[in-house]
Amino acid sequence: MSITSLRDALVASLCVLVYSLYQIRRRNKLPSPPGPPGWPIIKNTLTIPLVNAHKYYKDLGAKLGSKILYLEALGQSMLIINDISIAQELLEKRSTLYSSRPGIPMLNQVVGLPIYFGFMPYGNYWRAHRRLFTQHFAEKHLARDQERATEFIRKGLLANILESPDAFDEHVRNCIGGIAVSITYGLPIQRKRDPLVRFSEETFAQSTATAAPSRFLVNIIPALRHVPDWMPGASFKQMAKSLRADLIKILDEPFNATVKMMENGTAPACFIANTLEKHRDDPDYEAQALYAKQTAGMIFAAVSETTVTALNTFVLGMLQRPDVMKKAQKEVDQVVGTHRLPEVSDMPHLHYLSAVVKETLRWNPVAPMGVPHCTSEDDVYNGYYIPKGCAVFANAYAMLYDDDMFPNPSEFKPERFIGEDGRMRDDLPDPEIVVTFGFGRRICPGAHIARSTLFMAAASLLHLFNITYAVDEHGKEIKVEPQFKQASIVAEPLPFKCKITPRAGRDVKALLKEYMGTDTI
Repeated sequence: MSITSLRDALVASLCVLVYSLYQIRRRNKLPSPPGPPGWPIIKNTLTIPLVNAHKYYKDLGAKLGSKILYLEALGQSMLIINDISIAQELLEKRSTLYSSRPGIPMLNQVVGLPIYFGFMPYGNYWRAHRRLFTQHFAEKHLARDQERATEFIRKGLLANILESPDAFDEHVRNCIGGIAVSITYGLPIQRKRDPLVRFSEETFAQSTATAAPSRFLVNIIPALRHVPDWMPGASFKQMAKSLRADLIKILDEPFNATVKMMENGTAPACFIANTLEKHRDDPDYEAQALYAKQTAGMIFAAVSETTVTALNTFVLGMLQRPDVMKKAQKEVDQVVGTHRLPEVSDMPHLHYLSAVVKETLRWNPVAPMGVPHCTSEDDVYNGYYIPKGCAVFANAYAMLYDDDMFPNPSEFKPERFIGEDGRMRDDLPDPEIVVTFGFGRRICPGAHIARSTLFMAAASLLHLFNITYAVDEHGKEIKVEPQFKQASIVAEPLPFKCKITPRAGRDVKALLKEYMGTDTI
């Protein structure tokens, strides 16, 4: 290298160094976004809520007059976003910086099974899992999964409700869980109380709860993972041991059952069978098989828990607004008639029901705080400094309960999505498209399946049944006050009673005749 070239290289390096130091100094002088005052060292650790965090942060934002909030807990920085446009700016337009995930000590270290690709940090390992999911469940294959879901709705939901309407919640869980197991493993499902569905639901509900940042203190104070099992307050470690054993079982047993069916030539088309067959001759087949097994767990966790919550919320909404139910039933009758069941092809023509589904997802955001993103580099937004490694939460509850966009947000009001001309408003965020299923590169890849299943289940229920308040022994209606609990990432309606009866003048038995009497689906 010549002296001139060396000199130029040194000058360029010096310029880069000076600029970098300038940027560091500049950013260190920038303020953090508004947030509550904290204590020395522990900062906001003692003020971070373990329940209903979404409501706390919405109220805190209103109190501080800011749509973004900044907190710290023993060195972990947290950014709360209460505004859709800010979430889109950071999580979508700046997705290269905001697409990773923060560490989840309870799931990754204490349970010791970082198996859900939805919780994995951004990188090749995550891409390998998500690629398998999107290849099989791409929107171009939606018709295949809609057909399977429709069969389950008719056999596993409608027929069961007709036979035992009081067990509605149980039927919903078995039906939706059955859809997830069927499209994933291709295994036959018992029409009622399937043991695999029940065990899967319980196990994955516990595992997703471990990922909820406010559910376990160890997710806020990672050092707690080192406390001995025998110490008071360390019950979470015993729970983790039990959960680990259950997770290994639920990942291995249905996977092995599908592999056995493949060997016998009896495996139906499903995620595991199709994926393993596609990669059978690949040199990295063992790695692909492991990715498929782990991705399968994410399918059940994502499809089942969220769709069950949304469908139960829909029923609760019908209880609150019988006039909405009747109007939606009238529309379904006009499109479908009385002598057949709703089909997927009817969906584009059910405009009012579409508004009802949107309001269902807005009224109770299924994942009110979402799954946190994580910054991979320092960033600056609107003059505020956001550090690398910051956990970023998109507060769906605050966004969908914004009084300016959705006046009286606690009311179930589908009409808010319909303009004076009778068409869907385009000046409001659509909960079927934005917020509900996440943002940017981390948006739920199975959202189209969940939306379609919810819509078909809602249309089918309204076509055949009336949903009213249950009555006590004196014939008095048992009113239901809408309440939602957040036991994990998902916020479910508190258990409620309702009365589901066949609609007058509707021969429900005849319409469901071919779907009743079967033990398996």
